[in-house]
Amino acid sequence: MKNLKYFPFERNRYFYGKLLTVDDFETEQKYVNDKRRMINRFLFGSGVVCGMNVVRVDDTTISVEMGLALDFSGREIVIDTPVIKKLSMVDGFDACMEESENTGYVYLCAEYAENAKEPVHSLTSTNARTTEDVEHNKYAEGCRIFLTSMEPENEGFTTEHFYLDKKTLYWGNGFRIKQIIPRYIKTSGDAEVKIIVENMGQQQPFSFSYELNLSCLQFQGKNQMTVSFDEKNFEKAGRYEFSYPLKAMAVKDAKGSVSVLQDSFKVRIGDKEVKAEAVCRNSCSIMPQNAKKQIMDNYYRTAMDEIVKNTYQQSIYLAKIGVIKAGSAYVIENIETMPFKQYVYNNSLAAAINEIQLGELDRMAESSMDGSTDNTGFSVHKSSLGNVSVATGTVTLDLGIGGSVNQKFFSEEITHGLGLGNVFITLGQAYSVSDDSERVFGSAEVFINEKESPLANVQLAARLNAAKGTFVIGALMKAPTNAKKIRVDWMAARDIKESIHDVSVKKILIKPDMADMEIRETCYFQAVFSNISDKRIKWSVKEQEGGSIDANGMYTAPNVPGVYEIIASSMAYPDIKASTYVVVREVKEMGSKI
Repeated sequence: MKNLKYFPFERNRYFYGKLLTVDDFETEQKYVNDKRRMINRFLFGSGVVCGMNVVRVDDTTISVEMGLALDFSGREIVIDTPVIKKLSMVDGFDACMEESENTGYVYLCAEYAENAKEPVHSLTSTNARTTEDVEHNKYAEGCRIFLTSMEPENEGFTTEHFYLDKKTLYWGNGFRIKQIIPRYIKTSGDAEVKIIVENMGQQQPFSFSYELNLSCLQFQGKNQMTVSFDEKNFEKAGRYEFSYPLKAMAVKDAKGSVSVLQDSFKVRIGDKEVKAEAVCRNSCSIMPQNAKKQIMDNYYRTAMDEIVKNTYQQSIYLAKIGVIKAGSAYVIENIETMPFKQYVYNNSLAAAINEIQLGELDRMAESSMDGSTDNTGFSVHKSSLGNVSVATGTVTLDLGIGGSVNQKFFSEEITHGLGLGNVFITLGQAYSVSDDSERVFGSAEVFINEKESPLANVQLAARLNAAKGTFVIGALMKAPTNAKKIRVDWMAARDIKESIHDVSVKKILIKPDMADMEIRETCYFQAVFSNISDKRIKWSVKEQEGGSIDANGMYTAPNVPGVYEIIASSMAYPDIKASTYVVVREVKEMGSKI
């Protein structure tokens, strides 16, 4: 099973009186194993089939759960019992701590391993490594778990590789920039260039900008665009994503590209400009046909060559582990499971996802017919326009025998379907209850005498319940009317970005989010409140010998180097807490005086 090549396929031919040797039995095993491995790799791919989740047990210990994976040669990697280890006891830890000085994270990987076991006496031993007549009777297949600071050499294992062109634009000064565009864009179609910024231990706020040249693509009608980023404009995080819209030109079977203009890359760290260079070129194919068909055609043309070429020893990346270190001490800050999305999707999962998609298509088809109507007499339609989510509908107000001056009429409570929070509602009155009737938006008095058909002189208003996601329409009669019913059309709109914050989450943030200081040095920490009016805070240090912090957030480092945790707790809401880490180092030695 250590052999990574599938071909050629040879199997034993048995006949009466054949003399069987060790080579014959090994050929038999190899034939069966290679066939199974080939089917695994070509039909199912490589990655985690199930399980193998990585969780943090405490500040220095991780646990890898039971699971199954297929490696890049189709071999099965099985973890049959949970593995709990201190991070420092995992293979490769020491090397990673030296190599990842400027990154602040390491990768936890798994690979196929087998070990000889069950030693037995051999009458005709051929083991040249020992003078004893001992051979091992079996191989135990298992898994090797180790740490590395290197990323995968080949990204062809991810599903995104089939339809996205992802390039690293810059890596240095404690952060990395990746640039992504689609591999296939339809002629005159819309696309986007996505920028991913990863903070890899840079403590100071940073910013950058650069120019892009566009070939067969345009940004706002131009063949050049500027990309800029300033960390101060974002909430502090380890990863940032933003994108710019692109449009393909009216060409077919052409190659488009997005490339960095030479000498245009500028970087600032803190208040200082840093000299840096960036070289990157993303390519795409612009074609009139559907991108899905092109992806399938390319896969079937090149899959065999790519898979056979990439059967060298490669690992499954289970987790990206953020580590804060100070000398020999370290703390696990966070764990991101499956950072490169190396999964194998089985038929059961694919069937479940297919059923969900079919259900969504059915609901879309139903809503596109006549909207959704219920027994309260109103209908609702939902759609999205750019960054604005819109819902429209109609409601019929029953006036009975007619309305008198200053008489009020109200609808039932209407659910607009845009979620909780504030929305903007526009109301309009129809001349009649028919669908092809003209509408008046605003004051009906302006058009009251322009039509022979009766138009009720009413003032319309809506009362929104942001906590329930509903509203009620009211009508105030400004003049008597003989109309028995009034049809009101309404439209509710909200910014899609605001819908993320439907529920007000109370939380606390600490600035700075991490501090690097020397022993006995002081640092001021500040608590930032979100949706909390009571600003009282209680500061504490988790470790008993981790220094001290006063009520104002002034922290004094201890005499002992290490990594210590600062905790801020809301006095009004004791369950709401935030924490940050302090790396305390020895005092740097001063240069000798002359």
